[in-house]
Amino acid sequence: MLKENRAILLEANIVDQLNSKNIEGEIAGRMSTSDNVWELIGMVLLLAVILIATYYTTRWIGKMKFGQLKSNNFQLIDSYKIGPNKMLQIVKVADKFIVIAVGKDSVEFVTELSEEQVKLKNMPSGDKQSFKKLLEIMKNKNESKA
Repeated sequence: MLKENRAILLEANIVDQLNSKNIEGEIAGRMSTSDNVWELIGMVLLLAVILIATYYTTRWIGKMKFGQLKSNNFQLIDSYKIGPNKMLQIVKVADKFIVIAVGKDSVEFVTELSEEQVKLKNMPSGDKQSFKKLLEIMKNKNESKA
């Protein structure tokens, strides 16, 4: 009798396990395609949100840094590399032009220059140009060379 009860319980457990696996498999089969599609859409939307946030954060930080650089009294006029990790730089500090030697671990004052001694490059104006205008300028330069 005890053996029969164990056999019946064992058989009932096996049947329950098979039924639960079949039900789980059917549910997983029904939900997997729609769930996967919704997960994919969610991931794509999340990626888009992250990329948009990154773009606007980078622009905001760039504008903030540009404003800081624009308002400073320091301006790098020119630099000349004289060796590995060594260069000469002309720096405008307030109204004075100074030449400094910049090394790997040091910066040294070389001399001060008068405004007449410094040849200033044509600095681009602060006006923004559209990409289309810049592309036309580059095309015209290439056409004139050919």
